[in-house]
Order: sequence, then structure tokens, then C-alpha cells
Amino acid sequence: MESFLTTVARLMAEKELPALMIGGHAVTALGHPRATFDLDLVIPRSSAARWKDELAKLRYHLFAESPNFHQYEASHELPLPPLDLMLVDDAIFHTLELTKSNSSPIATPGVIAMIALKLHAIHQPTRENVEKDWSDVFALVKAHHLSLDEPGFSAIILKHGGATAIERISASLIGGN
Repeated sequence: MESFLTTVARLMAEKELPALMIGGHAVTALGHPRATFDLDLVIPRSSAARWKDELAKLRYHLFAESPNFHQYEASHELPLPPLDLMLVDDAIFHTLELTKSNSSPIATPGVIAMIALKLHAIHQPTRENVEKDWSDVFALVKAHHLSLDEPGFSAIILKHGGATAIERISASLIGGN
């Protein structure tokens, strides 16, 4: 029996559905193992209808929808994890794709792009459990030996997280959190 990630990767390849893995599975693929159940993907907004059609064939149905997120759950008879799609403009998806890390079976954005996505998520007013996002940011920074002394990295942190993000990341590096 193939894994759920492999099934989704096969669907992406066969149906030419663009996506990058984000969320807990991506954090694990980028070097910081953590428990997670659902699968989070970022997709170009232009592919959302195709994703919906193909997921319906896997007996997934859309249970929550906003302009930027579509949340799916499997039929109650199937023990499959929820699947969340983050919809972004095609140009943003292309930019993320340029950074991709070829993790298997589904590529992720590169580590710096992933940190930027986490920082962006932290600032969303409806975001729950931002401390888990902060923990992921700190762990990825440490796992990849990223330095705030690197101007390009610190500029991305400032852009997506502001001065507070610089302070929190700096404190986590000093304090060992």
C-alpha cells in the first residue's frame, strides 16, 4: 500500500497539478521532524478548480473555503488525513517554485521561503497556535545554520515578520530555544 504522500505525488504528476508541500510535512522534510497529520499544499490559484475535481475522485470534499484557503476532508469511510490547500497568485507560486527543495515524494519551498511563509502565517488574524509556527521557524533557522548577520536572510525576516521576528529569532539563537 502506498503512502498518502506518494498517492498525492502520483496524482500531481499524472494530472499535472502544480503544488509544493508546506506545513508540518514540509518542516520535517526540511530537517526538523515533528508530528503532523494533515497535508498542507500551496498551489497556484488558477489550478484550484482542477484540484477540487481530482480530489473529489479520491472521495475528498471541500468543507471550508476562503479566498486563500480550501480545506478538504476524506469521506468518513476512508481513514485519510485532511488536506489543506493554500491558494496564491500564479506569480507567487512561480517564485516559490524557483526556491524548491526536491524532497520526496513532494517538493517543498526552499527553507528561507518556508520561513517567510511561516512568518506570513503568524501575522494572519485568524491563525491559531502561532507558537507552533514560531517553533518551526526557530528549528529551521537552527537546522540550516542560518544567520541574521546575512543581509539577504535578515531582509526577508524583516519583510515578512518585522522587527519582532528579528528579536524573537535572535533570542531563540541566544537562548537555545
